[in-house]
Amino acid sequence: MKLMSFAFFLIIFSRSFSQDQYSIRDLKSGKFSDDSSHIYTLPFEQRKNVFLVQAYESKMSHKGEVALDFKLKKGTKICAARDGVVITLRRDADKGGLKQEYLSEANYITIRHTDGSVAHYWHLQKNGVNVNPGDTIKTGQIIGYSGNTGYSAFPHLHFEVQGYNAEGKFVQLPTRFYTNKGIIYLRPGKFYRTVY
Repeated sequence: MKLMSFAFFLIIFSRSFSQDQYSIRDLKSGKFSDDSSHIYTLPFEQRKNVFLVQAYESKMSHKGEVALDFKLKKGTKICAARDGVVITLRRDADKGGLKQEYLSEANYITIRHTDGSVAHYWHLQKNGVNVNPGDTIKTGQIIGYSGNTGYSAFPHLHFEVQGYNAEGKFVQLPTRFYTNKGIIYLRPGKFYRTVY
């Protein structure tokens, strides 16, 4: 019964988000001001200036995906973009490249937030996961180190958030961030720096 009540709350809560009314292009260009979605911190160490290779629906490998690829040197500190609890992870993978066989070879961390959404942090280096399932995580906490495991052409962090949309479907969600350029949806081909 509690689970059903929680799911109902998530559906009602997600309907207050105005994101569903806008296209990805509208979100990235900031054409509206009534956005009530959660604001995330950038998922890497403070004051680091990082290049965003791909963003939402980028043509390289994010076509139809709502995900971000931050170019990071191997071993860069990865930080939690939002408070939550670790639900799954992998830390023992040591393979990476552009072969199909590497699709299931990435090290990663998945963190669940209080509203039921989850954040995925992918391509971490071997033994580069600092947390365990069940750990409570705070925003900005170091959770791991970037790498090049799994289906990956170069060291980077693949970051995405999934949650419930207005129809109650569990989907990839666009996310706003605190940055040195303000609170924005990120665009590919630009550098971004943490401010918190």
